[in-house]
Amino acid sequence: MTLEDYFDSLTRKVKPEDLEGIDTRINFDLKGRNMYVTVKDQKIEAAEGTADDAEVNITVKEDDLLSIIQGKTNPMMAMMMGKLKISNPGAMMKYAKILGLM
Repeated sequence: MTLEDYFDSLTRKVKPEDLEGIDTRINFDLKGRNMYVTVKDQKIEAAEGTADDAEVNITVKEDDLLSIIQGKTNPMMAMMMGKLKISNPGAMMKYAKILGLM
Protein backbone atom coordinates (compact mmCIF):
# COMPACT_ATOMS: atom_id res chain seq x y z
CA MET A 1 0.00 0.00 0.00
CA THR A 2 1.17 3.49 -0.82
CA LEU A 3 0.01 6.77 0.69
CA GLU A 4 -1.84 7.48 -2.55
CA ASP A 5 -3.72 4.20 -2.06
CA TYR A 6 -4.50 5.14 1.54
CA PHE A 7 -5.88 8.60 0.77
CA ASP A 8 -7.79 7.32 -2.28
CA SER A 9 -9.33 4.50 -0.25
CA LEU A 10 -10.73 6.84 2.41
CA THR A 11 -13.52 7.99 0.09
CA ARG A 12 -14.51 4.38 -0.65
CA LYS A 13 -14.12 2.61 2.68
CA VAL A 14 -15.69 5.11 5.09
CA LYS A 15 -19.45 4.81 5.29
CA PRO A 16 -21.42 8.08 5.07
CA GLU A 17 -23.32 7.23 8.27
CA ASP A 18 -19.97 7.07 10.13
CA LEU A 19 -19.39 10.70 9.13
CA GLU A 20 -22.73 12.05 10.32
CA GLY A 21 -22.32 15.31 12.23
CA ILE A 22 -18.60 15.64 11.44
CA ASP A 23 -17.33 18.82 9.83
CA THR A 24 -13.55 19.04 10.00
CA ARG A 25 -10.27 19.41 8.15
CA ILE A 26 -7.10 17.49 9.03
CA ASN A 27 -3.66 18.40 7.70
CA PHE A 28 -0.91 15.85 7.17
CA ASP A 29 2.62 17.27 7.07
CA LEU A 30 4.53 14.34 5.61
CA LYS A 31 7.91 16.08 5.80
CA GLY A 32 8.22 17.27 2.23
CA ARG A 33 4.68 16.65 1.09
CA ASN A 34 1.39 17.97 2.43
CA MET A 35 -2.04 16.35 2.23
CA TYR A 36 -5.32 17.18 3.89
CA VAL A 37 -8.60 15.44 4.54
CA THR A 38 -11.93 17.24 4.59
CA VAL A 39 -15.03 15.72 6.17
CA LYS A 40 -18.30 17.53 5.51
CA ASP A 41 -21.89 16.61 4.65
CA GLN A 42 -21.19 12.90 5.29
CA LYS A 43 -18.41 12.87 2.66
CA ILE A 44 -14.67 12.53 3.06
CA GLU A 45 -12.20 13.88 0.53
CA ALA A 46 -8.42 13.98 0.39
CA ALA A 47 -6.26 16.42 -1.55
CA GLU A 48 -2.70 17.65 -1.81
CA GLY A 49 -1.80 20.84 -0.02
CA THR A 50 -2.71 22.38 3.31
CA ALA A 51 -6.21 23.24 4.48
CA ASP A 52 -6.89 26.57 6.17
CA ASP A 53 -8.31 26.37 9.68
CA ALA A 54 -7.60 22.66 10.12
CA GLU A 55 -8.83 21.24 13.42
CA VAL A 56 -5.91 18.80 13.58
CA ASN A 57 -2.38 18.97 12.18
CA ILE A 58 -0.43 15.73 11.96
CA THR A 59 3.32 15.69 11.38
CA VAL A 60 4.84 12.34 10.44
CA LYS A 61 7.23 10.86 7.88
CA GLU A 62 5.54 9.02 5.02
CA ASP A 63 7.15 5.69 6.01
CA ASP A 64 5.99 6.04 9.62
CA LEU A 65 2.42 6.86 8.56
CA LEU A 66 2.34 3.81 6.28
CA SER A 67 3.61 1.65 9.13
CA ILE A 68 0.81 2.95 11.38
CA ILE A 69 -1.85 2.46 8.70
CA GLN A 70 -0.65 -1.10 8.05
CA GLY A 71 -0.77 -1.90 11.77
CA LYS A 72 2.97 -2.46 12.07
CA THR A 73 3.46 0.51 14.43
CA ASN A 74 1.23 1.41 17.37
CA PRO A 75 0.14 5.07 17.01
CA MET A 76 0.57 5.73 20.74
CA MET A 77 4.13 4.38 20.66
CA ALA A 78 4.85 6.50 17.58
CA MET A 79 3.68 9.57 19.50
CA MET A 80 5.78 8.72 22.56
CA MET A 81 8.84 8.19 20.36
CA GLY A 82 8.29 11.54 18.62
CA LYS A 83 7.62 9.97 15.23
CA LEU A 84 4.01 11.17 15.19
CA LYS A 85 3.03 14.66 16.31
CA ILE A 86 -0.62 15.68 16.62
CA SER A 87 -1.61 19.28 17.31
CA ASN A 88 -4.97 18.41 18.89
CA PRO A 89 -4.88 14.85 20.30
CA GLY A 90 -8.34 15.15 21.86
CA ALA A 91 -9.98 15.94 18.54
CA MET A 92 -7.87 13.34 16.76
CA MET A 93 -9.24 10.62 19.03
CA LYS A 94 -12.66 11.29 17.48
CA TYR A 95 -11.31 10.78 13.96
CA ALA A 96 -8.60 8.12 14.37
CA LYS A 97 -10.92 5.17 13.70
CA ILE A 98 -12.47 6.80 10.63
CA LEU A 99 -8.99 7.47 9.24
CA GLY A 100 -7.85 3.92 10.00
CA LEU A 101 -5.17 5.10 12.39
CA MET A 102 -6.42 3.05 15.36
